[in-house]
Amino acid sequence: MNGMRRSEGGTTTWVVVLLLMLAIVGYLAWQKFASPTPPPKVVVAPTPAPATPPPATPEPVVVKATPTPPPVVVVATPPPTPVPTPPPLDITMVVRTPALWPQQVLLVQPVTLPVILNGRNVGEAKVPVGTALRVLRLGAEQVEIEYQNARYTIRVASTDLMQRALAAFRANGSVLPTAPVAAASQAPQAPVTPAVTLPPGEAARLKIDVSVDRKRTNVAKDSAAGNRGEDEKVTEKYTYAITVQSREFVEVPPLDVQYLVFVERQKLGSQRDDNPIERITGSGKTGQMNRKDPTQVVTSSEFEISRQIQNSKYGGYVNGGRRKVEDSIVGVWVKVLKDGQIVAEYTNPSTIKKRGWDKSEGK
Repeated sequence: MNGMRRSEGGTTTWVVVLLLMLAIVGYLAWQKFASPTPPPKVVVAPTPAPATPPPATPEPVVVKATPTPPPVVVVATPPPTPVPTPPPLDITMVVRTPALWPQQVLLVQPVTLPVILNGRNVGEAKVPVGTALRVLRLGAEQVEIEYQNARYTIRVASTDLMQRALAAFRANGSVLPTAPVAAASQAPQAPVTPAVTLPPGEAARLKIDVSVDRKRTNVAKDSAAGNRGEDEKVTEKYTYAITVQSREFVEVPPLDVQYLVFVERQKLGSQRDDNPIERITGSGKTGQMNRKDPTQVVTSSEFEISRQIQNSKYGGYVNGGRRKVEDSIVGVWVKVLKDGQIVAEYTNPSTIKKRGWDKSEGK
């Protein structure tokens, strides 16, 4: 039974395959021998003439102006102004410029000074380093100073004067004051010294130095007086040269100078405690001072001192009075004034002030 079913199934399959193959062969034969399908008719339509386009309106050509660049201004850089080199400061410049002189100096080297008593050298004084000395005048290598109410001259190198002058020079901008230059268009004229009027109170602040020199002007001696039986007498005449010096950079008007000389007079036959003091007074006036001419000198009136010895043939005095006498200068006092104000003062020795300017003030 089963064998029959398998035989029927195989026959059916082969029949289907055979039919399929026949269908394929028939289709291929039909495609080969069938008349071809005529192509569709092509209708050619006339091509229309192209329409002439209207002339195109040309667009305006816009020419853009190229902006002119602004001119470049080249600023020339000036060359740097050279810094002036300050002139070197030497002793010659300091001597010619009293405004650079310090009022006092310190010793940098010890010095030995003579001790003078009543015009005689009685010894020496050794002054140590660091001692303060008042400056009176300045020379090329020497400086005149005051020490213990006496005047001396020592070497500039022994003091710190140049260091102090250099400090004052730098404080003034490292330049020395110069006179103003006249305009080139002006004709040269003779220099006119303007009148200087100081405001009230300004006179007391003037930088003025004063120094005094005693000068012997004459000596009179009668050597034959003893042979004639007369007292021997020697007379000497003196004056004082009063030097007034300005240390200002500006013009200084004329100043008044007053002086007072104290002279001890001894008389033959007088007792030793009887020594009257004579006061010799006087006055003068300086000229105008400036940077080029900073110094003025006023000379006192002439006065005399004498030495006298009693002739031995007369014997001595009953009261034991002096048979030999000698005048001596006790001291000098100088005042420099402007409009009644004291701007400088000098005393030698300083204790002379105890006697007072007026006799009624003294002790």
